[in-house]
Amino acid sequence: MTADLWTWLANQAPVIVVMGIVIYWLANRLVRSEDQKDLLSKDVVKLSTLWEDKVDKGSERENQIIQLLNEIKSIVLQKK
Repeated sequence: MTADLWTWLANQAPVIVVMGIVIYWLANRLVRSEDQKDLLSKDVVKLSTLWEDKVDKGSERENQIIQLLNEIKSIVLQKK
């Protein structure tokens, strides 16, 4: 019985190696996507802050834009 087990494990070795490579590749992709997401969220915060500083706060449309950007900024900051 142990000989059959070792034969079966030897037959499965290529599958295990391929699965390990795929898992490693997916883990690296996940880390890169999280880094990109962090950079994007920082850029959103910068954009909303710059817009708020530069815009004339008198018109209704600009106030709505500022309100939406502040909501986005708060959502982004909460997710960190």
